[in-house]
Parts: sequence; C-alpha cells; structure tokens
Amino acid sequence: MEIEKQLELDLAASYRQNLQDLSSLLEQFGYTVVPFNDASLPHFHKLSREHQVDVEKALGVYVNTLRSEYVSGSFDQERFVMQFLFRMGILSSDDLHETIRSEKYIQIYNRDQLQIFRSLACYERCSFTLEQLTTRPWFDLWERDSLFYYACYGLAATALKIMKFTKLRLDFPHHKVTEQESAFGYSFEYKIKSLSALTRQGKLQAALLVEDWKF
Repeated sequence: MEIEKQLELDLAASYRQNLQDLSSLLEQFGYTVVPFNDASLPHFHKLSREHQVDVEKALGVYVNTLRSEYVSGSFDQERFVMQFLFRMGILSSDDLHETIRSEKYIQIYNRDQLQIFRSLACYERCSFTLEQLTTRPWFDLWERDSLFYYACYGLAATALKIMKFTKLRLDFPHHKVTEQESAFGYSFEYKIKSLSALTRQGKLQAALLVEDWKF
C-alpha cells in the first residue's frame, strides 16, 4: 500500500512539473496559460490510475516535443504534430502531412476523449488551466447548442469506438462554443473540417481534428 501511495505521489509530482514547464514554454511563444488553480491537482486526482498514467505520459511527450521546437529556433507546426505522434508511438495515415499542412487549429483526443495535443493557435482563445485541458473530456470543457452537442458527441463516440476509417472530411457548420468553468468563459465560432484516425499496432488510439475557429 505504501508503494502504491508513493507511486501515485510521484506521478502527480511529475504531472505538476510538466504543467509548470508547459506554462513557461508557452510564455516563450507569447501565450499566457495558467498551469493549475490548485497545486493539489483536484482534476487529475479524479481520474482513474490508468487515466492518470496516460495523461501524464501524453503531457510529458507534448512538453518535450514543444521544447525541441523552441530550442530549434524555427517552429514548424507540421513537424510539431508529426514529432509528437512519433514520440507517442502512434501512427498516422499516409496523407496526414497534406491534411495538416497550412492548418492553424489542430487538436488530438485519445480514446477517452481527453485532449492530448493542441496546436499553439488554440491557445489564442483559451482561459482554461492546463490541468483542465488535459484531464476533462471535451464535452465538459465547452458548452454548445444541444443540436451540435449531440452531433459532435455521436461522431466522437462512433469514430473512437466503432467506425473503421482513415480520414473523414466533414462539413460541420460553424457554431458557437463557450468555455465552461474557465477564468473568462471565452466564446468563439467553431467548425470541424476533418477527422483522422491515429493507430498503434492496428488499433485506434486517438483522433486528430482539423478545425476552424473564428473570434
């Protein structure tokens, strides 16, 4: 029992440090994002042990990948996305390079519908803490009209659990989304442009969304 408790503390400490490191890195790119509101990390501790491990790993990979982009001195979003996937051991479709090229708004969600990646442009309209972003499913983060909520939820549930696909081009109309339980409750117009499958050993691990934001 003591060993398990220590492992939990070590995991939380690593996650907390990664949140702080990411906040500092984002500052270097011109984005101010708070790592957490409470150092005890209440959102993180609400997750199951399995989900905590997944979240901590993905955050660590994200931080290290972004740090390598910063150190290089020449940020390249396409490289940022592909390096993140490579370090996560997740495979993409052959045409993903073409799919994400010149796109600003990209987010990746795992099978539990938790965000594991977001492009830097997505921080332009963000008043969540980094803890909130990495521990809460998308449907708890943003409020939207019920019609779009059920359409997006149905798409996510189908894509991540049932559908066999490589890439879906979508024609979702722009609709208003509003941050829930964030510092400023930002709103913006949101549209999903495409959804790409990401796999490991032939099994679906995550989905990459190319989006359009207007604010």
